[in-house]
Amino acid sequence: MLFAALTSSISIMETVVSIIMDKFKLKRKVAVAIVFAFALSIGIVISLGNGVWSNITIFGMSLLGFFDFITNSVIMPIVALLTCILVGYVIKPQNIIDEIELSGRFKAKKLFTVVIKYIAPVCIVAILIFSVMESFGFIVV
Repeated sequence: MLFAALTSSISIMETVVSIIMDKFKLKRKVAVAIVFAFALSIGIVISLGNGVWSNITIFGMSLLGFFDFITNSVIMPIVALLTCILVGYVIKPQNIIDEIELSGRFKAKKLFTVVIKYIAPVCIVAILIFSVMESFGFIVV
């Protein structure tokens, strides 16, 4: 598990390092040091939220609980909704269908279009609203 977590973290951090190198015209070692220092400092703060800083809460949640809520219950549904809007209305589903059909027949073209444009966005908004309401105690499951 440790190896899987480390390799995943490295691949995610690589994108950030690349962006910092391009944006600020820094050498790789400097960009890596900056990203590592930032990630380490955030990790220390979050881990102290379960120990020394356990009395610190945000909206009644521990530091780890709050950041878990923000990333999993808010950011992920918002990104999924934006992806549906991008594919359904900006890029257009037909472009995705054409790309899929380069490697074979795509039998569910109409279903894909309906789901990406109408069904998935409604479901994602419902998930977002439900998870926020549940986290703040409006809904008890």
